[in-house]
Amino acid sequence: MSLDIVVGFFESGKTTFIKNLIQNEAKEIYENILLINCEYGFEDYDSLDNDINFNKVDILNEDEFNQENINKYIEKYNPDYVLIEYNGVWDISKAVGIDYTNNFNLRNIISTIDYKTMDNYVANMESIMLDKISNSDVIVITKDEDFDKHEMDIKYKMLKSINKGCKVFLSQELFLDDENDILTSSITRSDMELIKFGVLFIFFNVLILGTKFLFGEFYDTNFQKVIGIFLSLLVQILPFLLIGAIISSLIQLFMPKYRFNQIFIRTDIKSIFMALFAGIFFPVCDCAMVPIATSIVKKGYSIPVAMTFLLAAPAVNPIVVLSTYYAFPNNPKLVLYRILFGILIAFLTGVILMIVEKRGKFEVIKEHIDKYSITESSNEKFYFDNKLRYIEAIVSHTKKELFKMGYYVVIGAFISACLQVFVPKSIFIQMNNINALAVIGMIIAAFFISVCSTSNAFIARSFYKIMPVNSILAFMVMGPILDITNLSVMMGTFKKKFIVRLIAILVYISFMIFALLGGGFKIV
Repeated sequence: MSLDIVVGFFESGKTTFIKNLIQNEAKEIYENILLINCEYGFEDYDSLDNDINFNKVDILNEDEFNQENINKYIEKYNPDYVLIEYNGVWDISKAVGIDYTNNFNLRNIISTIDYKTMDNYVANMESIMLDKISNSDVIVITKDEDFDKHEMDIKYKMLKSINKGCKVFLSQELFLDDENDILTSSITRSDMELIKFGVLFIFFNVLILGTKFLFGEFYDTNFQKVIGIFLSLLVQILPFLLIGAIISSLIQLFMPKYRFNQIFIRTDIKSIFMALFAGIFFPVCDCAMVPIATSIVKKGYSIPVAMTFLLAAPAVNPIVVLSTYYAFPNNPKLVLYRILFGILIAFLTGVILMIVEKRGKFEVIKEHIDKYSITESSNEKFYFDNKLRYIEAIVSHTKKELFKMGYYVVIGAFISACLQVFVPKSIFIQMNNINALAVIGMIIAAFFISVCSTSNAFIARSFYKIMPVNSILAFMVMGPILDITNLSVMMGTFKKKFIVRLIAILVYISFMIFALLGGGFKIV
């Protein structure tokens, strides 16, 4: 037995949608329909066809919306289909947590969102909006007559960024033919997620076993190496990524905007200089710095200053400094060079971005993130409840941040593992004769050999007797900055064009600096 919940803010078109749903789909499938209404509205249900067996009850007090009352009405009217017109400001978890009687199971949560007032609600009541959007199986955008295509595209991307699994409809697209749009026999979102997990699990196991039996030699050599490096990268990255996601959540949810004003609010040389050393207070891996920096950008702060902070953080990180010293205990000057050149490259990049921004040619953040970023307003419901709500807020935001970034991390780590196995070290050895070529080779290696800044010094040490020292410095300094996994994580927030240009700036600056060192100065 199926039960659907329709939720939306006042005057978002819930009643109109429900009437159309009953009139066009439900009456053809079900014989006895029960509607539980939880909100006063201007529209009523008197216009429904008389031949529909339809009962409506009102539960307008939130305290009365409980398992006992809901099940009482279900048993009284004995329906074969239940619709709940849920109050838009009530927490959706209350409806989801009910154990419905008579074998009724919650099938779909359907959210109606007014196209015209959507931006206003997102700006002022984000926590309530996110609660509904993130839990919805179906989202219907109402009052969408004469919509702007570009504006609608931004709204659609925002909705899908919050809830990738939901279906999004325009109200004008629904109920146009005899085929059902909402009450279909298609698999629900939650069941689909389980099926996807099962299919992926089976696929990877079949791939591994198939490779082992069909390509035994390849499996025993290259394939096992790829899997081993891939898993080791994930094990190395994920703990730091989790730390970064937690810190990002704390910044996004609980850090008042004015706390960052002194460093990040202005785009000037002083702010860039201060950002160079702010990373000292965040002694975490570069994997964790990416979500922290993006959360600062999402709060509307200076992008050049935030990027300077991100690029300089690995250079001034106390843990990175210590690990570099342990990797090269007989050459402590390398530690100093790593710090100085890391700061220098971050500073020059920040200045270039500042100049570009002042010229007005600066489109960096994806439009739907730039317009609909999570701000302090999403804390609204957490501030007026018990302390567990603080924990709930952190866990919820961390989970979303981690899963959003995890997708890119897995792809980046797999690409890196493949390249480490299939690109032989002999290629780098052949570059040793031309210093500038060795520098560019090690910068490329830094891009693909994705290891955390806290450990890349030990990888660099393996090249110590093979490559020139200035190229090894290029590898250590540029590794955390050009890490393919970190850049792939940034793709979730920043536009591709900006990331490509950022890479070009970094490669050009680093090549000029380290090639010049190799050609004109003896640094070790």
